[in-house]
Amino acid sequence: MLEVRNLSVAVGRFLLDDINLAVPSAGCHAIVGTTGSGKTLLLESIIGFRRPSRGSILLDGRDITGLPVEARGISYVPQDLALFPHLTVRENILFGAKVRGISDSGHAELVERLVESVSIGNLLNRSVANLSGGERQRVALVRAVATGNRFLLLDEPFSALHEGLRRELLFVLKELQKSHGLTVLIVTHDTEEAFFLSDTMSVLLAGVVRQNGTARQIYERPASHAVASYFGIRNLFPGTVSSVTDREIMVSCPLLGTALKLRNSAGLYSSLLPGTSCTLGIRPENVMILKPGMESKSRDNILQGTVARLFMRGASHCIIFAPDSNGPSVEIDVPDYAFRKLGIVEEVPITVFLKAESLFFINESIQAQ
Repeated sequence: MLEVRNLSVAVGRFLLDDINLAVPSAGCHAIVGTTGSGKTLLLESIIGFRRPSRGSILLDGRDITGLPVEARGISYVPQDLALFPHLTVRENILFGAKVRGISDSGHAELVERLVESVSIGNLLNRSVANLSGGERQRVALVRAVATGNRFLLLDEPFSALHEGLRRELLFVLKELQKSHGLTVLIVTHDTEEAFFLSDTMSVLLAGVVRQNGTARQIYERPASHAVASYFGIRNLFPGTVSSVTDREIMVSCPLLGTALKLRNSAGLYSSLLPGTSCTLGIRPENVMILKPGMESKSRDNILQGTVARLFMRGASHCIIFAPDSNGPSVEIDVPDYAFRKLGIVEEVPITVFLKAESLFFINESIQAQ
């Protein structure tokens, strides 16, 4: 396990402040955040390029905070890959092992398996200067794993690749992680990439970790307005708690002209008091459009309104729903097949349903993990 405890790092006026996170052994942890939030600085501190002013870094319980880079047992793939242009692919791959004095048959077998697994056997004698972007990415990954280290740090390794190649290499990385038992910490600004790769995740904004949790927890329950906004969630409705039980919360939302019910999973919010100000949110793909006649089946969280705008997103369609209450619009994401089946057009009245189990609760005094 890789652990970061109470880590603070200052560079000029920028401060990484009191960072805590843990990467489970053989797991993948993604750090997501805006440009300039300190993601690369955090990786550089973990690998040993930057010295923290406070806190510690532990690898399988061993404090490595004061160790030099080469003694940490961590492989690093920076954003620019840092391949040696004067060396061949084979020489690049073997460089780390050569520096560490590894030359046994077991290592040769490891390199052979790695080369075969990412399909670069035909490139071994070529100069890296003559490789495509995708080929360079494969070489960089193999070089990192070929050191024999089981801890791998990746700094936005796929950001410069086109969509098709990026998706292909995501599968390559997942397979490498699984087959070699790698513990991976990846920095990315691409949320789809982060959710695809990671088991756990940290949202880092302006030098502060705003939320830690499993990928599913963070996807389903952003803990603050800042986190919800980072993920582009626009469906945020201010309200006031009207009642709380161990199973559900009722929130009055005047702008929507109704009260909304959400599940109180595992009694997470049972300590809340009526009258508490809060915000309810829901991801656009979790908003359901009801067929005519289905309204009576669900009496809770029903909104009547009109389709204001339609936008195509390739495999899905974005619908901007204007509620009859003249409250805030609701963004709905509908798969193409469902959109065609529903026959939705602009200016047509529809009924939408906000599922109680899909709503999330934001109260800045409670960090939902």
